[in-house]
Amino acid sequence: MAVIPSYIASCQINVVKPLQALHNAGRIKFRHVLESKANLASIRWADVIVFCRNTEPGYGHFLSEAIGRKKPIIYDIDDSFWDISERTDPELARYHLQPLRLRQFEQYISHASLVRVYSPLLKGKIDHINQNVRIYHSGFDFKLVPNSGGPDQQQHNRNQSSAQCDDDTNRAISIVYATSRIVDDQYKIFLPALSDFLKANQGRVKFTVWGCSPGELLNLPGVSARKLTTRYDDFLRAFSRAGFHIGLAPLQDTEFNRSKNNTKFRDYGACRIAGIYSNLDVYGSSVVHEQNGLLVSNKYEDWLEALNRLTFEPELRRRIIARAYDDVFNGYRQELIERQWLDDIDRLLEDAQSFWLSRLGQGSFAEFNIFASQDNLCGVKLTAEALQFDLTRSSDEKEKVCLEVRAQNGCTLRGIAASVRDRNPIDGSVTFSFQPLKNSRSREFLLRIGGIRNSKLNAGSHITLLYKEPVSVEHNW
Repeated sequence: MAVIPSYIASCQINVVKPLQALHNAGRIKFRHVLESKANLASIRWADVIVFCRNTEPGYGHFLSEAIGRKKPIIYDIDDSFWDISERTDPELARYHLQPLRLRQFEQYISHASLVRVYSPLLKGKIDHINQNVRIYHSGFDFKLVPNSGGPDQQQHNRNQSSAQCDDDTNRAISIVYATSRIVDDQYKIFLPALSDFLKANQGRVKFTVWGCSPGELLNLPGVSARKLTTRYDDFLRAFSRAGFHIGLAPLQDTEFNRSKNNTKFRDYGACRIAGIYSNLDVYGSSVVHEQNGLLVSNKYEDWLEALNRLTFEPELRRRIIARAYDDVFNGYRQELIERQWLDDIDRLLEDAQSFWLSRLGQGSFAEFNIFASQDNLCGVKLTAEALQFDLTRSSDEKEKVCLEVRAQNGCTLRGIAASVRDRNPIDGSVTFSFQPLKNSRSREFLLRIGGIRNSKLNAGSHITLLYKEPVSVEHNW
């Protein structure tokens, strides 16, 4: 279940689209809902809860419900809300910098089983709160763009790009600045250089601003505007077919911007557009200068030179277009991101008590008594024969089993522990590990193992008790 504050582009790209694709393929069951329309039943229904950019304290009870029910929580975030500049982003700052929202933001991060981020700088900031944080790429669905595909298609695309560059000498070069913000002043970085460039090359170049309509740009010669397309997939279909040659990606050098996602590199590269990027961490980690894009400082001279180079050096433009397309296809392809999501979900569920309990009814447990001869009992090892595993089956098909350790009076001492990661690939034995029971010497315990075929262990099975000290005792049952 994904509970999200709004269907902005990043929520669509990073969460809804890959999880919906896994749902359509029958790999998971997925629902998504706006937090303003969610209810506690939404949390109870799911095995894994996903939040994306949530900060509103009024909906914090959904997080509390997930924590209380011990559901794995994934928090997806592509902005550093701590660092929004009141000078450059006053509206965004007014909302996100409120102390209650920042506190709620940190609550999501601190309680998440996994935090998904999209820049090294943001990972470093979150590491201080939660070390379960990983860096990801946002996915790109190549089915939305024309002539996409594997290596053969990519070579065909390179040949097309080369031919296109030869034809460009006889037609106007088309330049685009795309932004998902209705109000956006990042364009002011390249405005002086673009103004002089357009005036010097009237009739030879044309410029499109897609997503906002600032008067300073629209008054320049050869400039047109296209309205913001709120549905990201619809935007990509139109954007990839518009025939742009050069894309601009300006970014002011602020702490907030350095923590952002490299969205424009992904979109420009996949749509075969040669990009000019501000040389900040956001783009510097993915753009190789003069190979898959041009990195420039935010100076008039650098932007003007880059515009001239990509316009009048077709071979450079062709090389950048081909390399950027390959890099995005090989590193950001939607199918790769879906696989990452599925791997993360599987990994989180291996240790999720709520997941196991929801699937293992009372009748599916086998119970037996053990006697611990040492202190610090910390694990149990069972042979494959004990669990009736079929070793001919692939690892993905093998049963998952779990264990509870209880006192003789029925009190649970160690909660559900999943075994899937501790299965021996050679002999099929399974080891359950748990926090040591310090005073286990000369005490009896009840083990409840769930997920076993026929709900019983085979006669004569070997069960080994493991202790923190270098002592183990083998029992035959």
